[in-house]
Amino acid sequence: MEKKSDTVRKLVTDGDYRKALSIVKGFRLGISKEDLDQMTRAYECMVNPGFYEQLGKDVEFEISEGVKILKTLYGPKEAA
Repeated sequence: MEKKSDTVRKLVTDGDYRKALSIVKGFRLGISKEDLDQMTRAYECMVNPGFYEQLGKDVEFEISEGVKILKTLYGPKEAA
């Protein structure tokens, strides 16, 4: 059985950030609260951009920051 974190890694590798973020926003262990909050906000901005624009958020910035964290945590590791 494939673990959710393995699924997220595959989705990140495939560039499906929206689906990866939708899974990761439910994670609780091994991620700082700040990183989890940013990734959750990025996902929410993807699915409901109008709401976050009304709140004065820069939707593109929020998404790019969340994806950056997602790639750092679950993206392919560089060979040393």
